[in-house]
Amino acid sequence: MLKHRIANTAGIVAATLLCWLYGLHLYRSANQPLYRSASQPLYSPPPQPAAHAPPSAPAPAPMRDSSDSILTFIHASDVHISKFVPKGGLVHFLHFMQTSVPLISPRALIVTGDLTDGKDKHRLISQQQPEEWLKYAEVLERHKLRARFNGTFYRDQRGNHDCFNVFSADSKENYFKQYSAARDSSGYLLQIQESFGLYSFVATDGCPAHGFARPLNFFGYLDAPSMQLLEQRMDAAKDSNHTFLLNHYPVSTMLYGRHSRPFKALVERASVFLCGHLHELVGGIGRQLQAYKASEGYWELEIGDMKEHAVYRVFAVDHDLVSFVDVRLPLSTIPLSNPALLDARVEEALPHPPVILVTNPKDARYLLPKHEPLERMRTSSFIRMLVWTDAPVSSITVAIDGHRLPHPAAYRGRERQVVEGRADETVKVPLWVVPWDPAQYDDARVHQLQVTVVDEMGKQSTSLTPFALGRDVSIPLNNDARGGWIMQQDFASMFRISGFISYIIMALCLLVIPRLYYAALPNYASWLSDRAVLHHKQQALTHHLFALLQRDANIFARSKLLLAILAAKARFVVWTQFTAQVHFSSSWLFWPSYLFAMSICVLPLFAGRLIPSAAGSDGIGSVYAYGIYMAGEWSPLLDSWTYALASIVSLAVLLVYLPAAIAPPPMFYSPRALTKRPWYRSVAIRVAMLVFIFVYLGIPVLMTLYTYGWESVVFGYGKAWLFIASSVALYMVDWRLPVSLSSYEVPAAST
Repeated sequence: MLKHRIANTAGIVAATLLCWLYGLHLYRSANQPLYRSASQPLYSPPPQPAAHAPPSAPAPAPMRDSSDSILTFIHASDVHISKFVPKGGLVHFLHFMQTSVPLISPRALIVTGDLTDGKDKHRLISQQQPEEWLKYAEVLERHKLRARFNGTFYRDQRGNHDCFNVFSADSKENYFKQYSAARDSSGYLLQIQESFGLYSFVATDGCPAHGFARPLNFFGYLDAPSMQLLEQRMDAAKDSNHTFLLNHYPVSTMLYGRHSRPFKALVERASVFLCGHLHELVGGIGRQLQAYKASEGYWELEIGDMKEHAVYRVFAVDHDLVSFVDVRLPLSTIPLSNPALLDARVEEALPHPPVILVTNPKDARYLLPKHEPLERMRTSSFIRMLVWTDAPVSSITVAIDGHRLPHPAAYRGRERQVVEGRADETVKVPLWVVPWDPAQYDDARVHQLQVTVVDEMGKQSTSLTPFALGRDVSIPLNNDARGGWIMQQDFASMFRISGFISYIIMALCLLVIPRLYYAALPNYASWLSDRAVLHHKQQALTHHLFALLQRDANIFARSKLLLAILAAKARFVVWTQFTAQVHFSSSWLFWPSYLFAMSICVLPLFAGRLIPSAAGSDGIGSVYAYGIYMAGEWSPLLDSWTYALASIVSLAVLLVYLPAAIAPPPMFYSPRALTKRPWYRSVAIRVAMLVFIFVYLGIPVLMTLYTYGWESVVFGYGKAWLFIASSVALYMVDWRLPVSLSSYEVPAAST
């Protein structure tokens, strides 16, 4: 008997350690693409159009009333041109091109991904639609976006929808390389050389090497070769006045590898990180997805989507002070109905309210102390604002802290040609200035600048700009509830750490330790009887404290009694749960539970045709907790961690519920207190458990079955198999074989 216990204990420990060691090996293998190995060849990037060598840095120009030192550009994202969705998307993009782009006439137009929707008719399966890409290319051609400014005006890049169901960048389904403006899936380096400085736009492609079909492919990553390319482009932009880093995915949804320098070291050279992807989320929690990364000194600014919210962002760099304003298309309804789908046409521009962007003084919530010459605001002579209107300006009113300034606004704007000989390709710089004395506001206070513009058609807009010229004055954005908290997170670390901790707690506390404790007991029946007596005494103590609480009217005594009751309840729950876990480890249900716990660590959660468009076996892959294995290589997508967490949480909940469910209630409660079934054996709790398992395991299994085929069920060790086993266990324990109240012999001492 002793030898059997020792062998049993040694077997459990050895099997657990072997599984965990192999799991560690899989984890390291899955993350290997993020780091360059000694044998990995250096990446040779495609040739990039280079700007002229920057001249020697000019002396800081004072901010007077000239429009010579202003660069403007527009950022938009998430167009989602769709052949099936009868609203938003394409019709918003057409109005944007017909109305907004001519109105602003910027130096550059940047679109950060999700150009097309890439879904089927039911919007469930990922499928690249060539008609959507043809329509996108048609819009680019009609508005001459590729050719404008000698090809330096328009830039686009891939989003996750643009690489859905695309096996590789060389696949025929990668329509981006054929119909986009950039054509290069690896991103780009766009440098704009002006007389007043050099400005660089560095785009990275966060799409996985293999574009898996949804619902995978929400998170992105940059592997070692992509990080090397980013290093090269950032080095090429090191002499820039400002560098704008662009990616479809926000930093919080990315996993960054490393070549020779980490991402944090590279992004320190960037002033602003521009992204899309999150679509303002839901319920207002993503209306202001912006965050200042103080340690690196840059702003991360996510832009709401063009698809449903019809929003775009206008940037101006005025004497190297970066300002922006968000603008919505002036549509009757948002999203706008589009029954014509891909046949939609927009021939006329919409009447547009004035667009106001104050560049001096700059909005104090978005300062860039590491990259901007903020002292220029204190030595400036004029309030400076850009006002874009489609009708002549009728009046401009400027007030600070509610007091209207005495001087009228004067127009100092102009239109300039970028390429000689092309008079139809101009950049608008509609600068208006108002004289002011910044010394009056150089204090420790926050001031409010209000600008109201009315055009001759009666359209009116108002801009409010908080500013502070004091050197130690800062204004927090206070947008945590509107998206700031999300942008500050590191979801890669969060998912990994929570996955590891929850798995270790589940495996050790709910399976391994109770089993080892059971194996070490010399007399299990006697121990169980003693535990029942202990539980009954603890229950009696709790009832006694409750009786005292009802009789005592003294508030201090009642407070102490309440704390004592809570402590007694907590001890009762912990003790009874531990007894239930040990009792569970002695049943046959322990072994399938243990196998499922170990399979999450070493086997795929499921396998299937993750890229249906890929030929033969190329599209078949395995989703492990640590990443996705396909075609002989790993993709360290964070999506796999979300699947693993769902399986771990589901199994943990089952391993807490099932031991209590199969334990006879008299093991916990004195027969005198058992007038009815315990609360955890009620019909409501049993139904809740079924609903929980269906939501956390059943729905994902149905989704993977619909998307990735029958293989995802046959080889769904951590999903489909776990769902089936959980359903069978709950049926047997809760519905087919309900535990009788009298199925346990109550120890005599407890009565």
